[in-house]
Amino acid sequence: MKSIRIKDLEIVEQERQREEAIETSTAMALARLALENQKKDVLIEQLTQTVANLNLEIMKLKGGISK
Repeated sequence: MKSIRIKDLEIVEQERQREEAIETSTAMALARLALENQKKDVLIEQLTQTVANLNLEIMKLKGGISK
């Protein structure tokens, strides 16, 4: 009877460790995704600024804006 309880405790502990590993893995994946999203946001901001600057330069070349 005691050996059955010990075995049950071992199974419960293994399940707990497995769930903990899954949670850690999920948290790591979410953190990586968040970081990649932040990098993309920065890139989008840089590209938006570049397009705005190029539009200004085009307008200057067309004579629409004076320095």
